[in-house]
Amino acid sequence: MERLLFIVADARRDLYEALRKVLASEKGVEVILDRRVIRRRHREQPPAAEKRRFGRRGRSLEDAEVHARGWTVVRLP
Repeated sequence: MERLLFIVADARRDLYEALRKVLASEKGVEVILDRRVIRRRHREQPPAAEKRRFGRRGRSLEDAEVHARGWTVVRLP
């Protein structure tokens, strides 16, 4: 069964609370706060070649939506 994950920006706690109340009885739906803090290390030299096969942050569209709208929805298997 497919699940839906609503990710709400930390700054939009009002929306987070409202979605939790409205969607509380829905099966397969979860509402969470985006608690990530963006901290980037700055290097003088470019990073070495990427060794991972897949990027950890493969959801740049969702990241942009959270930043612009304050929320996004992700479909999970």
